[in-house]
Amino acid sequence: MKFADMLSVILSPGHLTIWRACAPHVSDPHWTADARRPSYVQEAHITYALETAGNGPLQPSWLVCMFDLPGEFNAVAFTEALRAWVTRHEALRSQFIVAPSAPPGERFIRTTLPADAVRIRPSAAADFTDGRKLSRYLENLFDSEVLAIGWPSYLWATVSRPQATTVYVAADHTLMDCYSILHTTYEIQLLYASAHASSRSTAASILPEQPPSYLDFAEAERSAAGALNAEHESIARWRTFLSESGGRLPQFPASVSEATESPADQPSGYTELLNASDALSFGRVCRTLEGNSFAGLLACLAKVGQEICSSNVFRTMVPVNTQTEQFQFSIGWYVGMGPVAFSIKQTDSFGEVVRSAVAGLDGLRDIARIPLPRVAELLGQPLRDPFMVSYMDLRHTPGASNWNTWGTTVFRSRCTDPDEVFFWFIRTHDGFHVSYRHPATKLAGIAIPHYVERTKELLRSVACNGDWPALTSLPKKDRIAHDRHQTHCGDRIS
Repeated sequence: MKFADMLSVILSPGHLTIWRACAPHVSDPHWTADARRPSYVQEAHITYALETAGNGPLQPSWLVCMFDLPGEFNAVAFTEALRAWVTRHEALRSQFIVAPSAPPGERFIRTTLPADAVRIRPSAAADFTDGRKLSRYLENLFDSEVLAIGWPSYLWATVSRPQATTVYVAADHTLMDCYSILHTTYEIQLLYASAHASSRSTAASILPEQPPSYLDFAEAERSAAGALNAEHESIARWRTFLSESGGRLPQFPASVSEATESPADQPSGYTELLNASDALSFGRVCRTLEGNSFAGLLACLAKVGQEICSSNVFRTMVPVNTQTEQFQFSIGWYVGMGPVAFSIKQTDSFGEVVRSAVAGLDGLRDIARIPLPRVAELLGQPLRDPFMVSYMDLRHTPGASNWNTWGTTVFRSRCTDPDEVFFWFIRTHDGFHVSYRHPATKLAGIAIPHYVERTKELLRSVACNGDWPALTSLPKKDRIAHDRHQTHCGDRIS
């Protein structure tokens, strides 16, 4: 399973069909007023999208999952599978109407459709013989139709060939996180197979008839977070974290930004860090040191950061899955953000830094359950996270053992942010990989690939030898020129 931007992958061409969800106009009585509020992250995301767009088009923020259906394509069965999928998930039948003059917290009015009100409409687009042209066409399609506001904020595409059909499920981030869109692959495969066999027994035996709704989760989360005050212990921890990091959320250990009025699309990359065998070995080493693979990864990232700018503390932001067992079959944006900080000394062994990372991760899940926009409200300051490290162990995701057979790939929309450095470290049955994006600058173009390559060296050393190399300083020719760029590398923990 790969996670990348769309133009980095050459798609298999064929006959393209677009599939859209259709329903009566929003003024129709089928759309009923719904008192459940958007989640904090939904509201913040849509607000930011509207503010940055001004009078222009909304910036895309979609996720797409690509996978194959084997054999001759059955359009009737596929239509039934999509209809069943939309029926299962209330989030796919709900939208927000913007009330610009309303006070904060009341700007977005939810309205929702009943389960039987959505139809699926296919429309033939074109025959493609060039995979790159297909990539550009689909990216433009998703950019223009899969948006943070309006309904539907999702669509499907199929590219049919004699031997198989490739499916693309596209949804705005307000509807789904990465886990949700990967679970969608599994659901649609199962629903399609059942519809193809003219039987619902297979799907019904595995999938719950009607999973809980993300709309209920969002309302409950909103009520719980809204009841907190600035003296809550998690907010106090946030306050300490910000105080120790200069009053703002942490940046990448080296300077990567350049002054520009119009930043270009961020470059991205994807690299295998450890094969399946080495990834298992790495995990075993981390467990013997009273840690886990994520703590071991953070230790290696901290070591590279320490080599870059001699900092004795590693700080970053980490996304945390907030989906509880009750909502495990539900799709939505179940992601919170939490701060991580821990000390590292130049002479520390891998084991010492792993234990430091474990301490830095302590309590993270509880802190991340408070949505970041609510944390910002309680602290009285905006919070923007320019440096993120995501770790996703996807081996137990439904359908994960079939991803290679299905050709599963997740795509993300492109980004033009001038500062953000985001890493997605992904653990699958195939091993350990990283997907990343960074500013379109010369500084970042040097710093980020070196950071990834050096992290890979340390991970492999630990997997093979149980520790990082004896000589952990970067070769002189590879050192990132940090002497000129230490504006945020001066943190020290004594």
